[in-house]
Amino acid sequence: MVQCLFGSYEGKFEGNIFINQKQVNIKNCAQAIEHKIVMVPEDRKKHGIVSIMGVGKNITLSSLKSYCFGKMVVNEAKEEQIIGSAIKRLKVKTFSPDLPIGRLSGGNQQKAILAKCLLLNPKILILDEPTRGIDVGAKYEIYKLINQLAQEGIAIIVISSELPEVLGISDRVLVMHQGKLKASLINTALTQEQVMETALKE
Repeated sequence: MVQCLFGSYEGKFEGNIFINQKQVNIKNCAQAIEHKIVMVPEDRKKHGIVSIMGVGKNITLSSLKSYCFGKMVVNEAKEEQIIGSAIKRLKVKTFSPDLPIGRLSGGNQQKAILAKCLLLNPKILILDEPTRGIDVGAKYEIYKLINQLAQEGIAIIVISSELPEVLGISDRVLVMHQGKLKASLINTALTQEQVMETALKE
């Protein structure tokens, strides 16, 4: 479903997308970004980074036109300033922004991807398995960032296979089955048992 929302689903699907009660047409990722929808993919190495490219260049890759004179010439001073601010804000641990991002830990790669997404000023941020395969410290920092962004008014959709994570960071839990919504649960004092019972109910 989130791939349909971000315009990255290659198969056929039915349904309409509404943002703020207004129907929108999204057929590709560029159109999604135009509507301020940004996604952190599940497979960060395959879809989230260019592993041989520097950390900084990865961060500015999606918003590169914001640092260009005309269409081709990059304002390197402005780009370096943005990279420095993004690395500091997301606490990306790297001894140089020119270090190939593939040499960073999984957690720091994920934080760099988040930095890249935030430079697009999203109103809707989709996080697909955002803490899979990263250490506890990086998980905590990402949870803090999610809470901060939610307080700033960004709508955040988190897809996670870890129920404790889902219950710990969500206001509402949507239970999906075969691409269809099975239940929408308000998370006031939800338990893992309640979510599993709903998921397994015929």
